[in-house]
Amino acid sequence: MRAVLDVADERNREAAEYQRCDVISSEKIGERLRARGLAPSWVGEPPAEFTRIIVDSRSVASGDLFCAIRGTVADGHEFVDRAAAAGAAAALVEVPVAAGIPQAVVSDTRSAAAHLASLQYGDPGLSLRLAGVTGTNGKTTTVLVLRHLLQRLAPAVALGTLGMVDPSGERRPGRLTTPGPLELMDDLATAGSLGARLLAMEVSSHALVQRRVDALDFECAVFTNLTREHLDYHRDMEAYREAKLMLVDRVATDGTCVVNADDPVWRGADCGGRRVVHYGLSPDADVRAEAVEFSGTGSRWIISTPGETHEVRLPLLGEFNVLNALGAAAAALELGLDAGQVAHGLTDSPQVPGRMEILARRPGLVLRDYAHTPDALTRVLETVAPLVKGRLRVVFGCGGDRDRGKRPLMGRIAAAATDGSAILTADNPRSEDPRRIIEDIVGDLPPESYRVIVDRREAIAVALGEMVPGDAVLLAGKGHETYQEIRGERQPFDEKAIVLELLDEEGL
Repeated sequence: MRAVLDVADERNREAAEYQRCDVISSEKIGERLRARGLAPSWVGEPPAEFTRIIVDSRSVASGDLFCAIRGTVADGHEFVDRAAAAGAAAALVEVPVAAGIPQAVVSDTRSAAAHLASLQYGDPGLSLRLAGVTGTNGKTTTVLVLRHLLQRLAPAVALGTLGMVDPSGERRPGRLTTPGPLELMDDLATAGSLGARLLAMEVSSHALVQRRVDALDFECAVFTNLTREHLDYHRDMEAYREAKLMLVDRVATDGTCVVNADDPVWRGADCGGRRVVHYGLSPDADVRAEAVEFSGTGSRWIISTPGETHEVRLPLLGEFNVLNALGAAAAALELGLDAGQVAHGLTDSPQVPGRMEILARRPGLVLRDYAHTPDALTRVLETVAPLVKGRLRVVFGCGGDRDRGKRPLMGRIAAAATDGSAILTADNPRSEDPRRIIEDIVGDLPPESYRVIVDRREAIAVALGEMVPGDAVLLAGKGHETYQEIRGERQPFDEKAIVLELLDEEGL
């Protein structure tokens, strides 16, 4: 462990040379972009320095460098004139536009913005040992378990869907699964100011394609799984897989790719000569679980690593959480923990908010889970079903303005697993009519296999009101979220608070 900490100390000494810039000179910007293969070609005479790097034209102030990014909804090049009117000293563009201010032309403004955000914040990634986790499902749990394990090595932070979890274990609200380049560097700087020396973060496919993490070097990357999701954004599953594998390029050449051996989608993946460690239930995995036994409180198994075995009692429900724990374990081993420390850490892993989270045990079992893909819903239902002696009810919907193709798949999965006890309801309908979303979910399901209660609170109340001892209710899709997104507004909706309130009203 001493050698591992020496590496972190050396990184901290190197990072001490960097401070957040009060102003950023054109010279430094040119040097940074040239070093990253993004040599700028200036149209017009650049100013000597800039106050800030900005990617949102609505936030531009005098002296800023506005980065014109081509987004999925709007193209930043269309707002260069607005930025100029607001006082921008220059713009970073891919194609020059008529706006009356100097412009630095680069091949990729997304990547350039990531590198310049790092420059502006004093390169906070250099003071942290970074581990990234990508995949369709399991990212949040894997990251939080990994942070928990890494605390045995040095102060650690988790960053992702749940926001930031700091070295004390306190949760701080966040923005996106992987924040934009400026917000990301702000988070990394915050982590460093809190004394963190290690950081585990979720890395979404959107973030990779949009180059938000281009300025980071990861020591370790975990690839959990790949199932249908985000096909409203990626053209097909192969494009989705390619997007996830872009994380390989962000791993240091002497770093490690930790790969789920149980998911065949990663077979043949090119890790560019980097060290590869496989984890899973497969007997040929480098880090694997053996003799797994499940219960209503979690699982008991043996973690087998090269040369060592240790007993683990994991307090997280389901086989998929065994895999999540193994991914975290394999990464922790690569970052310097020994197998005994990992096994001990897994045994006291904290419950993850909104991930197979038990909200009540009376009159029956009530759980909430973020499952919002066909694969995730299948796994959660398969985990809960053996724990239920009576009837299993699932309350779920599908998000609006997202992949419509998964909706009937999830409807069939829920109907088949609950024997007529599926309640279809609203789940972040966004700009869509929730009734139309539910029609997509229903597809060709027989009418007796489901009920429709559009109002989600009412749907939860009905499910809880019908419970008798031995029954269970699964609230799927929203997990940790405390809002419903309806027509551009986030309206308060905390399922945990709602369940406790409804049960209290029933005197349970």
